[in-house]
Amino acid sequence: MRCLVFILLIGAAFAEDDKIVGGYECTPHSQAHQVSLNSGYHFCGGSLVNAEWVVSAAHCYKSRVEVRLGEHNIRLTEGTEQFISSSRVIRHPNYSSYNIDNDIMLIKLSKPANLNL
Repeated sequence: MRCLVFILLIGAAFAEDDKIVGGYECTPHSQAHQVSLNSGYHFCGGSLVNAEWVVSAAHCYKSRVEVRLGEHNIRLTEGTEQFISSSRVIRHPNYSSYNIDNDIMLIKLSKPANLNL
């Protein structure tokens, strides 16, 4: 049993850096609600709730965030991107980083996203 656990750990250490286990790449631009949270680099994802609000996890909190919409590959400029600063970031008031309870936050965009792209 120890040998099996060791082999699995070695395999995980050398696996590709895919963040979603068992996931697959979606059709380009088919998930318009999906956003990338940036602070000089991509650090978390979120979902566009409407033209002015994004929901994400509270453990992704930063006081200032750039929200990137309309991207499929965050390493390429595709011409469909919108980069919008946050005007307000609100963590759940009972969020606990100790046990990750209430791990949710809202991000208010500084201007409405264009939902017709």
